[in-house]
Amino acid sequence: MSLRKKFVNSTLVNKICTKCGETFPRDDQHFYITRPYPETRWDCYCITCRNKKTNEWRKQNKGRIAEIRLKYLKTDKGYFGEMFNQMKKSKYYDKSEFPDKESLIKHWHQQKEKTGFICPGTGVTMTMIKGRGQNKKCLTNISKDRLLPWENYTKQNTIFVAWKFNNDKKAITPKNATAYLKLVEERFNTVELEEDMGIWN
Repeated sequence: MSLRKKFVNSTLVNKICTKCGETFPRDDQHFYITRPYPETRWDCYCITCRNKKTNEWRKQNKGRIAEIRLKYLKTDKGYFGEMFNQMKKSKYYDKSEFPDKESLIKHWHQQKEKTGFICPGTGVTMTMIKGRGQNKKCLTNISKDRLLPWENYTKQNTIFVAWKFNNDKKAITPKNATAYLKLVEERFNTVELEEDMGIWN
């Protein structure tokens, strides 16, 4: 066993908060790390003062924060990031298929390369509109859907469609869908019937 003691610079043991003037141990319980490497650098404010300053800024800039968030939610990272967070709460979420939001965004890009923003179920142009209010859905917004409702969110089973199509389809099975088309064809001699596009407005 070595009897040599590790040199510790006594001036670096503690740190003074430039906001409140109090002295605290120089560690992550009292100061946030602003740069971990190659040399650790600590925030000039203690954690308490930094949190207080952050909260004050948020109160004074609520409108700006909401505007920045709304702008972010209209980007792929923001829109599908929020969608991914919702997916993770579902019992049908499969982490091996979509481990992170980047994998979901990639899945969307693969569909977009083939069909663009056109909804595969309705042919309407899908949107990424945010800010209409929590209780009001934009019917044309992009929505994640499981083709087979009893299966998980896998790459094979997950498709992006307009919210209204997803909501209308609900848990219909291919067998029921086929039966429905058969009934329509018997009554109208065709299945090529278009709904009133006004309902999308």
